[in-house]
This record gives sequence, C-alpha cells and structure tokens, in this order.
Amino acid sequence: MELATKRNHAGEKADLRALVNGQYKGDEHALIERIAADLLAGVSARAGEKPGAGKIVGLSSKAACREIASRLAEWLIRETDRAVDARPSCLPAARWSPEEVLERTGMSKSTLYRGDHAQFYSVVPPGKKNGRAYPAWQFIADVPSHLPHLLEILRSNSRMQVNTFFLSEQESLDDLSPAEVLAGMPFEDRQIVASAQQRMLALPVRARVNKVNALARMEVADLG
Repeated sequence: MELATKRNHAGEKADLRALVNGQYKGDEHALIERIAADLLAGVSARAGEKPGAGKIVGLSSKAACREIASRLAEWLIRETDRAVDARPSCLPAARWSPEEVLERTGMSKSTLYRGDHAQFYSVVPPGKKNGRAYPAWQFIADVPSHLPHLLEILRSNSRMQVNTFFLSEQESLDDLSPAEVLAGMPFEDRQIVASAQQRMLALPVRARVNKVNALARMEVADLG
C-alpha cells in the first residue's frame, strides 16, 4: 500500500509539472481536486485528525478541500490556458542552457540539478569540456510525463549515448527518432513528414510510449 501511494504521488507530481508547463492533456480540474484532497489529508494527518473529519481554519474538510482546489485552479489553470494556445506542432532542435530551462519551465535550480539524468538529461555544450546543455525537446508537450521511465531504462548509458538514442532515426519507427515518436510530433528541422510517419506520430500515446520503451530496452541489451 505504501509503495502504491508513493507511485501515485510520483504520478501526481509529474502531472502537476506538466500542468504548470502547459503540457497536461487530462482533465485539469479533476487533477487539481485530487491534489487538493491529498494536501488536505496531509494537513489533517499532521494535525492528528482523521482524513475527512474535523475542521481546518473554520471550514469543514469538504469545504476546505473545495477552497484549496479553487485556489490551485485559479493559480495554475489560468496560467496554463495561455501556454496551451501556444503549444507547438513540432519539436525544437535547440539546446537550452540551465538558465533558459529555469526561465522557461519555472522549476528551481535544485530541482533542475537533482533531476538531471532522472527526470530529464543534459549534454556537454558544443565546444566545451564541461557544463550542461539541455535538449529542449524533452520539455515539450507531455514528454516530461514519460521521460523519467525511459531514463530509468537507460540509466547505465552516458549522457551522450542517451542523447544519441533519442535523436537517431530508427527504421522500426518509420525513420523517425524516438524523441519524435515519444512527443507525437516531428522536429522543426524535418523538412518532409511521409504518410507512414504521420500515421506513426498519430498513434495513441500509450502505443507510442511502448514502442520507444521497447527500443530503449533493446539499446541497453545491445550495449550490455
């Protein structure tokens, strides 16, 4: 039960991150309500109350949950409406500096560095011997929700091997790269998208994720 709870919380964190970045494709209000209920349950537990019982700041638990959900929706969903309208139809080929990632995603510096090679990955900037540059494609659409699992599969690979895997065209993906299939959109510098490639990119999310997962496992097996 404890492991299931941790997995649920991890999933909610990923969904909330996607919501903040304007990339969440599910029911935004339902997500906010779940998070509000979890927050209220945590506060109640710390206060020694049973979940769903007692009052918080003069409100019943149900009313407090509605108030929390309302405030979260006001703060988060209103901001993401603008981001959804600007959602790209193709993946950027650029690499972002740490400062650009912080500015564009709103994450903290500690989150950025803790998450490297776990939630996202970096490479050494061209022409340098050290430092970090983050391929921008991994922060687009719902990629942040699926990338951590793939990075766990590829955890034994170097940062450059990970980048090469995601950006290399694969025959089994109709000559698309795993990054494109994962995101469901082509890179901005791809001049022509063939019919077979369009069909591949239009597959349901789970089907596309499964294809990339299978390729990642093959990659690890071949390198081993």
